Amino acid sequence: MLDAALTFGDGLDIVRWGLAAISLLASLAYLAIESRPASTLRTTLKTAAIGALVPLPLLHLGGGEASLALVALGAAFLLSSFGDYFLALDEEEKNFPRGLGSFLLAHVFYLIVLVPLTAQPQGAYLAGIVVLVLLAAGTLLWLWPKLGKLRLPVLLYMSVISAMAIAAFCVPLPWLGIGALLFVFSDAVIAVAKFRWPVPARGPIVWITYYAGQALIALGLLAALH
Repeated sequence: MLDAALTFGDGLDIVRWGLAAISLLASLAYLAIESRPASTLRTTLKTAAIGALVPLPLLHLGGGEASLALVALGAAFLLSSFGDYFLALDEEEKNFPRGLGSFLLAHVFYLIVLVPLTAQPQGAYLAGIVVLVLLAAGTLLWLWPKLGKLRLPVLLYMSVISAMAIAAFCVPLPWLGIGALLFVFSDAVIAVAKFRWPVPARGPIVWITYYAGQALIALGLLAALH
């Protein structure tokens, strides 16, 4: 999958692999200092982990319908990095809704890329959708009494990320569905910790599952659009 996503033989492969390496290194560096208080370094590393992926789809722009999907994928990466930036800042009451909104828009752009690639899900893909729906619906119902004024924003966000993940399971590439499920799981852990009770090792659990999910979605879609 790595070769299919990053090796095009057009003279820009070293740039693609370099950006992927920067993303991974930034992710690992952020994980090492994730538990520290907010700082410029911590925020920069968290933002760069997905931000480094933004140019990848744009390096392959050409003519035809694929260009829209490539631009949308770049936008999804960019908005995800905005979400990471806001969630890395202090003043959670102000910045949490901003991060939520950024990720909501990112999922909309992921949907723009995914929907044209979908097919009728069967077998393991269908089972993945069932697991996803149970996870999302169960988490939302459990959190609902505690959401207060954030009920509608959280409901909207959960609906959109669930639609994105279902679309990922409808694409016959297993890494996409696994990546989407990891993304939903990481968001569920954030929500439980914010609205219900503390989750042990919340930071590493959220970051590892989130970054792994984003990486699998990114590599899967880059390969599909190759």
